[in-house]
Amino acid sequence: MLSLLISLLLSFLIGWVSQRMGMCLVKAIGLLLNRRPTLFVSLIACGLFGLLLAPFYSLFGISQPLFIPEVGYLSLVAGGLLFGLASVLNDGCSVGTLTKLASGNLTKVFTILGWVLGIVLWHHLNMLPEHKTLQMPTITSGHYWLTLGILLAALLFLIRVHGDKHLVLSSMLLGALTSALYTFEPLWTPSVFFYNLSQMFWMPGEGSLTGERMAVFGMLIVGMLSYTLHRRTFSYERFEWRAAVKHLLAGVLMGIGASMMLGGNDSQILLVFPTLTWVGVVPLGAIVVGILVGVAGRRLGLRVVSAGER
Repeated sequence: MLSLLISLLLSFLIGWVSQRMGMCLVKAIGLLLNRRPTLFVSLIACGLFGLLLAPFYSLFGISQPLFIPEVGYLSLVAGGLLFGLASVLNDGCSVGTLTKLASGNLTKVFTILGWVLGIVLWHHLNMLPEHKTLQMPTITSGHYWLTLGILLAALLFLIRVHGDKHLVLSSMLLGALTSALYTFEPLWTPSVFFYNLSQMFWMPGEGSLTGERMAVFGMLIVGMLSYTLHRRTFSYERFEWRAAVKHLLAGVLMGIGASMMLGGNDSQILLVFPTLTWVGVVPLGAIVVGILVGVAGRRLGLRVVSAGER
């Protein structure tokens, strides 16, 4: 019971901090293109900051559930690019979808429905890979300390240049909170929750969606909504079928892309990229490239339309 209460508290705090940061990789890359890289670097660094607590956890025999996907480079790259492009179409990544949902954009529910549908579709096409390789990094190795040191130096530089100190501090806090929650609930991330939700369609009664896990996911949303209400930024957006269909399509593509690389951008940032292996960098890099192409294409399209109206 105490374990569940701690998990719920951590999930609530993660939701609160994520909403405060405006945690969304699509938004971060948009700012990056506008020469404001602080949010992007902060998001990428979240999982690495979480590793700082690894020596503490090792004292209790606890390790982080980091893994390297064993699905081949073609699947990782294609899945990452598809996920990135679909995230731009959706105007939000996995966590970004939830933060916008908690802000009043209820059509984001169709993104979640589409995500589950995409995984189910990919499974019925017999294309869904199931293999993972657990990777237990040694935080005391010079490689990890050097990488974390470089990231910290880069973040300090960004603070000095742009003044977004709260983003860096929030990133460090979020890394600590997520790594702590992994010790109590290793499967808490949204993309893993969506995957397990989709399993109910081909493994009824055998899935891992327990009442505790649903409570943890629900508390994540409550944390996001609480911050929105606290800041009085909740703004209900009128339902439109056109937007709903767009989000449903984007969700299907995001679900397929996440299936191809064994996890959405949340799992890639928090569990795969922190292994600091080449295979761990590829899917996140592909997602970033996909979003960059999507955002650049969208901006170019808007310029062409604007020029045509003149």
